[in-house]
Amino acid sequence: MDNLVGCALMPHPPIMIPEVGNQELENIKSTVEAARQVSEMLKDENPQTVVIITPHGPVFEDAVAISIHPRLRGSMAQFGAPEVTLGFETDNLLIKNIIRNCQRLGINLTELTDDVAKNYRIPLQLDHGAFVPLYYLVKAGFKGQIVHLSVGMLAYEEMYTFGKAVQAAISHVGKRVAVIASGDLSHRLTPNAPAGYSPKGVEFDRQLVTALTNIDVKSLLNMDKNLIEEAGQCGLRSVFFLMGVMGGLDAEVVTTSYEGPFGVGYAVIAYRIKGKK
Repeated sequence: MDNLVGCALMPHPPIMIPEVGNQELENIKSTVEAARQVSEMLKDENPQTVVIITPHGPVFEDAVAISIHPRLRGSMAQFGAPEVTLGFETDNLLIKNIIRNCQRLGINLTELTDDVAKNYRIPLQLDHGAFVPLYYLVKAGFKGQIVHLSVGMLAYEEMYTFGKAVQAAISHVGKRVAVIASGDLSHRLTPNAPAGYSPKGVEFDRQLVTALTNIDVKSLLNMDKNLIEEAGQCGLRSVFFLMGVMGGLDAEVVTTSYEGPFGVGYAVIAYRIKGKK
């Protein structure tokens, strides 16, 4: 599949933005360096569009969401850096193909138009889950279009099928596309972690990183539900989506990084797509 030029899981702590994190960047050097490497790798593949899925956009119980707007903007204003801004045109052609393939595969997809956003009082802008990875892409030189997706509280199998719908859409547009799944891992790694401590947080992260490194969807599906609940994570639905995007394709891992200095697991894992299996 020549259209899909690369995929990655990337974390989204606002402190990864230098103007926000300042000296704290020293504590996540591995994550920052891996994000730079992945962004350079993806940029070198000359993607025309980046599809990004985030757990911090508008999240619906029964549907995933796609932003329908000619241009999306965002800033780090809520994190004390209003001068750090991003803006992108959206890829309307790919959006139409994603909608069509979701209908074909029975995935409930909410189209976030201006009217829907007003009705639900949702801001149509880049949330920090999308902003942070895209910041690094732009620093690497990316100037293309984006498609902004938000996870829904769907079953993990449905999130995987959503990824398959996006894979099919990408194959039909004749453009070079990269896909980024934004998500942090356990928020309970240490006693001072933001969501409190659980000894299962470390085990969850270990199992998830192993499954991602091995591109092993079955082990993800077989993860203990109590372990997932105890981990206090925000990235697993993004991960299942990413696995769906790569489902049936021949992919290889090219970058792996993991650390959790603030009690939250940050994983950067990038894949090169070699074609169909």
